[in-house]
Amino acid sequence: MSDIPVSNSLRKLGMNDVLGVINDFGGLAKSCRFAVKINRPKFITSGSTDNKIKDAAIINDLVYLCEAAEMPGRGFVNADVRYYGPNQKLPVLTQYEDTTMTFLCRTESYERQFFDDWMEYINPTNSFNFNYRKDYETTIEIMQFSEYSAGKTQVGPNVGTQRSLTYPQETYRITLFNAYPLLVNPQPMTWADDQFMRLAVTFTYHKWKRVGRDVEPKSEVALVENATIENNLLTPINYR
Repeated sequence: MSDIPVSNSLRKLGMNDVLGVINDFGGLAKSCRFAVKINRPKFITSGSTDNKIKDAAIINDLVYLCEAAEMPGRGFVNADVRYYGPNQKLPVLTQYEDTTMTFLCRTESYERQFFDDWMEYINPTNSFNFNYRKDYETTIEIMQFSEYSAGKTQVGPNVGTQRSLTYPQETYRITLFNAYPLLVNPQPMTWADDQFMRLAVTFTYHKWKRVGRDVEPKSEVALVENATIENNLLTPINYR
């Protein structure tokens, strides 16, 4: 054993201390408390064909039918640099990975039709000429919720009164920009069971940002939509 004194050793390792840390800030987050909102691409809002009307109606139902999703990650492409001694890695490019979402399908298969229509608009099979990305891309919002109201209150119906919120509250939101489906995955079918049909769709996007937290650079067009300029400083809009 070493005789070197340790001045920063952990002293509180009891179960009550662990539970105290876990219960802070609303307790542990649960992966089932989420929602995904796919905003309407431009090609759905333009025109009035029957397919577009159906697609415009079904896109609101996808909030409830999205069974599984994931908070997207972020990484860096690194370059090896050597000045003296061992190599060093320096980031040179931000990298975003594609994300996959799974949707429950109903008997009329409108969910599958919606994503097939989206893919068809991107690259029509009668010509295989790709349309402009600005016409089929959209934004996708991924939201995480607390299990309970976390002690939050709102103004009650009477003057000077407050009431506790009993429904889950949004705690985190990420918005995917310039998103569109990259792959509509095959749907397995079998006589071996009677499980619900599911559809997995892989989306690609340009970037993501944390709503109300990340500030856009001045060179981005989205600056006009997501922030205001006051005294030459960027002031993010409060989304909540």
